[in-house]
Amino acid sequence: MAAVLVALTVAGTPWPVVPAVALATGLAYLLTAALGPLRTGAVLVAVPVGVALAGAGLAGALPTEGTTIAALGLLVGGAATVGLAGRDQATRIAGWLVAVVAGLTLAAAVALAADLPLRLVALAVLGGAAVALATGTVLRARRPAESLTVEAVAHAGALVALLLSLGEIRYVAAVFTLWGIAVGVRALWAGPVPDAVFLHRRGVLVWTAFGSELVAWWLLLVADRVAVLEAYSLPAAVLALTAGWLAARSGLGSWFAYGPGLAAGLLPSLASVLVGDGQPMRRLLLGTGAVLVVLAGGAARRQAPVVLGGATVVLLALRELAAVWDLLPRWIFLAIGGLALIALAMTYERRRRDVARLRDAVGRMT
Repeated sequence: MAAVLVALTVAGTPWPVVPAVALATGLAYLLTAALGPLRTGAVLVAVPVGVALAGAGLAGALPTEGTTIAALGLLVGGAATVGLAGRDQATRIAGWLVAVVAGLTLAAAVALAADLPLRLVALAVLGGAAVALATGTVLRARRPAESLTVEAVAHAGALVALLLSLGEIRYVAAVFTLWGIAVGVRALWAGPVPDAVFLHRRGVLVWTAFGSELVAWWLLLVADRVAVLEAYSLPAAVLALTAGWLAARSGLGSWFAYGPGLAAGLLPSLASVLVGDGQPMRRLLLGTGAVLVVLAGGAARRQAPVVLGGATVVLLALRELAAVWDLLPRWIFLAIGGLALIALAMTYERRRRDVARLRDAVGRMT
């Protein structure tokens, strides 16, 4: 017990004896219940007593920063010991839960004790969450249930870091960026003999990482007051099309696979062109892109690219026609319309067959 009291003396300020003894005794009870060969009746007595004593000791440590940090450090060590060497899975899961939560709280307490602003406290908590995520990854090979629990709490810690950084848009972007990197590394760290469940989780992790980086990109654009619409829409379109391409390999239809990505890439720019004046370069690039989408969709026999790209081209053509309406004499449009009607009447049957063939060809696309 003397060694515990010495360890709980921080920066020359001794911790009051009663809270220190209460915390040390409570942890001793809990460790004995979790690790020792106690009978069920003894465990039912030791656990409530240990929780009560440890809780009282931890509460008594809160008045000063040094004792708070020391108590949390001791709690992390004791809980991690239970997580590593607990007698059964439920006990180990409980130990890991306490260890991760206490570790995240310890990271925040250390940052606050250093008088860091709240946005940097958020990064400290995020660092603790990254350590927890790595711990869960190490546990995955032999203890999948414990691994899943630790990783879930790690993601919750990242959410807490995000909430702490709100109000500082660049730090929010930093949280998304760093957590996206951490989750991406976690997805790449396969470990021994990945199973089907892990492969599914890996896919979720990969797209979570990509999504985090995309949100970070958007936030940085907002912070720099970037007003170019495509700077926001095109990265999202690329991400959605990549996901759609992977999904289409398993037989998913083109509307579900490519529809969201094409809509994200074409519709925002099309709306800007239709409601705004000028923008000749945007109109040119959008029209070129839509034509390429139609050609690619036709070559791959995919319905969604042909329909969405074709609709975009038609709307752009109508917009260009409306733009020149007031620039040319009205008789020109009447003459062109009359000639078009005459040509259509002369080749009506052939055009009707062409339209029917086009409709059937598009209908046969997937």
